[in-house]
Amino acid sequence: MSWGSRVHCVWLLSGLALVSLWALTQGAVSVPPDLAWEALFSSAGDPLIRVVVVEMRLPRVLLAALVGAALSVAGALTQTLVRNPLADPYLLGIANGAALAAVTGLTLAWSLPTPVLATLGALGAFALVMTVASYGRLSLSPYALILCGVAISALGSSLTTLMMLLGDDRALGQILRWLMGSMAGADFGRSVPLLVALPLAMIWLRWRTVKLDLMLLGQDKARSLGLRPLFERRAIAVVILVLTALSVAAAGAVSFVGLLVPHLARMWVGGLHRRWLPVVAMLGAVVTVGVDGLCRTLLAPEELPLSVPMAVLTVPLILLLIRRQADAGA
Repeated sequence: MSWGSRVHCVWLLSGLALVSLWALTQGAVSVPPDLAWEALFSSAGDPLIRVVVVEMRLPRVLLAALVGAALSVAGALTQTLVRNPLADPYLLGIANGAALAAVTGLTLAWSLPTPVLATLGALGAFALVMTVASYGRLSLSPYALILCGVAISALGSSLTTLMMLLGDDRALGQILRWLMGSMAGADFGRSVPLLVALPLAMIWLRWRTVKLDLMLLGQDKARSLGLRPLFERRAIAVVILVLTALSVAAAGAVSFVGLLVPHLARMWVGGLHRRWLPVVAMLGAVVTVGVDGLCRTLLAPEELPLSVPMAVLTVPLILLLIRRQADAGA
């Protein structure tokens, strides 16, 4: 990690601490910051406040930070994999496969927990995309990955809608909330898989940043520089799968994080992976914790799904990017 990247990460780490403290104080019951601090680091505070802050909100803040970081890194890797700045981690059909399995389980009252079903569905959709996109001369090319991902995503979305129509109306609210992403009911156990997978992924990526930069040059140039493009694409796709599947299993299909955050980080520190990926991870955590706090406060005591405010933040950025590209081409 370069010196400039370290400075950015220190700023983001400070921002994450402040946003997390703010999120711990917000919700249906407001808690003054000093009492929230006391509940975190002292056992002498009000027991009720300690329950609210430590047992209810702290696991949620931790999960939001991990999901935001994981989806943001997965989004950055997807944009590198397909060499498309408008790609997000759900492009490979992972989210729609997870949603189909989860909704089917809820509709048919299967005994398996929803996170397990979501993970299995994500694995199935990913395996199908990778199998088709590897056929013959396709060799996991960006073109093949995008087309196969879009096709599998469309199929999964259609079948998910069908299952919702066939299911019990009483479960519809729960299904829709899961499909739009939510940290509600978070506990520390839901964070453990990401708490293990995310640091391991970042350590592995740290030693492959130069190869990730070379992948952006295209297959022929990367191969001439000693890179094995097919192996690298498969390895990166597996990392995307793990981070995305675990995130969807923990918090549902949180949209737009993997699209919004990599763009913000790229505008801030550039697209060199050695500097870009650490900032993407930290910024994703900050944004998701902050947005989850807003979801709990804007309509308190009701909660907004995470994807709603994320869409409000992302759409203006997309329009700005289109405007810049149009001006550059003029």
